[in-house]
Parts: sequence; C-alpha cells; structure tokens
Amino acid sequence: MKWMLSICALLFLLTGCQSQHDQEQVTRQEPAIPVMQQTQSEMKQQGFLKYKVQGSVVYIESTLQDFHLEPSPLKKDKKAGYFTVYVDGKRAGNEYTAAFVVKHLSKGKHKMTVVLNSRHPEYKQKRETWDVFVT
Repeated sequence: MKWMLSICALLFLLTGCQSQHDQEQVTRQEPAIPVMQQTQSEMKQQGFLKYKVQGSVVYIESTLQDFHLEPSPLKKDKKAGYFTVYVDGKRAGNEYTAAFVVKHLSKGKHKMTVVLNSRHPEYKQKRETWDVFVT
C-alpha cells in the first residue's frame, strides 16, 4: 500500500513539472488599453455633457448624477426630465436616455444645443450650446 502511494506521489510530481514548462513558453504581451478609456479620452466636456464627433455623427453623453430621464417631467420635486436637441436652431428631437446619437449631419460647421427639460428647480432651464465641425 505504501508502495502504491509512493508511485502516485511520484506521478503527481512529474505531471506538475510538465505544466511549468508550458508557462515558460508563453510570450509576454504589452497590456492593452481598455476600449472605454480610449472612448472617454476622445470625448470633449461641455458643461453637463460629453460629446464626440465621428464622421457625420455626434455621440453625446450626459454626466448628470442622480437624475432620471423620462418622457414628461411631472413633479417639481422629482429630479426627472428629458433632453431636447437642436441643430442650427432647428429642433432635431427629444432624447430620453443618458447617451444618444445625432446622425446625418452635413459637412461644415453646425451649432448644437441640448436643453434639459425638467421642473426641478436645480435643473430648470439648463442648456449647453457648442459648435461642431463635420469633415
């Protein structure tokens, strides 16, 4: 019985040594930069919004904390509301999510305005306006 345990222990040690050889063959790779960090570093801050222009598309993200987006602002004491987007003074639509996309902008300079529609006193009449250059 002791003889069999000795053989099992020897086999266990031999198979353990083989796995160490596999680890030595792995080549070292440089650490990759996470995709989320790359995207955030390219985005520009404009007040309570971040935005990024890529082609004819503008990616917009809200940085508001503790604010709920919904179709209609009902109560004054509730931190809730929605965004209205304007491009060159014309209404492009309403947005009900924290991140959204404005597509199909023509080449050239555009003035973008995002208005936060809320009845809460802290967020009432909050808006951001900036110029976007589409190439």
